[in-house]
Amino acid sequence: MSLEGKLSDFGVADIFQLIAQQRKTGVLEVRHDENTFEIHFVSGSVLRARPAESRPDGALAAFLLRSGLLAESDLAEVWREQEETLEPFPAVLASQGLVSKEDFQQMTRRLSDETIFELFLWDQGSFEFHPQPVTERDGDQLIGAEMVLLDALRMRDEWGNISRGLPDASAVLAPTADIEDFARRRPPLEQSSGLPGEDLQRLYTLADGRLTLRRIMDLSRLGTFQAGRGLFALLRGGILHVDRSKARREEIEAAASRFDVAPVVLGVCAALAVLLSLLPRPSGEGFPIPAPVLEAARDHSAEQRLRAALEVRRWTHGAYPPTLAELADEAPGLLAPVSLDRYSYALSGNGYTLILER
Repeated sequence: MSLEGKLSDFGVADIFQLIAQQRKTGVLEVRHDENTFEIHFVSGSVLRARPAESRPDGALAAFLLRSGLLAESDLAEVWREQEETLEPFPAVLASQGLVSKEDFQQMTRRLSDETIFELFLWDQGSFEFHPQPVTERDGDQLIGAEMVLLDALRMRDEWGNISRGLPDASAVLAPTADIEDFARRRPPLEQSSGLPGEDLQRLYTLADGRLTLRRIMDLSRLGTFQAGRGLFALLRGGILHVDRSKARREEIEAAASRFDVAPVVLGVCAALAVLLSLLPRPSGEGFPIPAPVLEAARDHSAEQRLRAALEVRRWTHGAYPPTLAELADEAPGLLAPVSLDRYSYALSGNGYTLILER
């Protein structure tokens, strides 16, 4: 059977169904933009699915790196030994004790699941089926195409709602609730997400304010769909939030790195020196600043410091503090020079009202 065409004319589900009905053995190659996926069938059942590889098990090796099961230095050593001994990739992993047999089989299956999940999200691209013998590799598992098809269609339908409730893959997630609060609210979260409590706790633990959403998904080893379901439930339940402070810090650092700061500072200092030299010098002894002017300057400086502390608190915690006293407890060093008794403070909507009482 020669089968080729465009996904816009003949969808992925139709292709799987046709191969299953005719119990074909071979490789289905699907291309979209710069991505190419290969699904290996044996008698109409799916044996494995992977991105196209430039070397055998290259896609699996990259997947193990993403999942944190393999370090880059270890992978380099595996490739070196494999080139010397010509042993299969799984055998070298086992001989070096880098990945257990159970983990290897689990991640091999997970890579197939991830590939098929992403494939069923495509509605554009081209495909071609190549009838040919297909050999089984370590970790492969033969699954009926009908079963794969039903699961993939279910996940595709659910993913539409889940993905709309998730931030960008580069967003950093951090906990809003402490571990005791999470444990207390875990049962309803299990029910709403459909995930076991241990999987939800794994996601909660990984979301420590340093990792991106994509990295949390990879390290959880749950797969994009399952991890997405869990993170969606944790975000919607107020257990996690998007930590924008890190993104903002990185944005500022990136902007600063585009400038050579030293010449700018020197230029500003030189300009100030010139301006000061042109000002008339005061006569007599001393040059006192009027008290009202000095007091106004101090008030302005204190208010700016206080507002900066409030913004830092919002970026790091996701909300302004309920009271200024709580802010002072969290950042005593930052607010030490500021007399908070002179300010009235109240939350209003998504912002706050700050008034200096003179």
